[in-house]
Amino acid sequence: MARPALDRTRLAPAVQGYHRRGFPARLIATRLGISERSTRGLLKALGLTAPRPQSRQIMEIRHG
Repeated sequence: MARPALDRTRLAPAVQGYHRRGFPARLIATRLGISERSTRGLLKALGLTAPRPQSRQIMEIRHG
């Protein structure tokens, strides 16, 4: 049996409201009954996440 898809249009206003009030993704997920990963995906799709700064440190991996 397939898992039902999230109704993003129904969840978007609730996610935006909780985010506006400062709720973290984990708490938003708990309140709405969805996974934290889905909540983070919705936040990203709505443009509510801050871009990560570029890493200036170059990591070198040596083998052997």
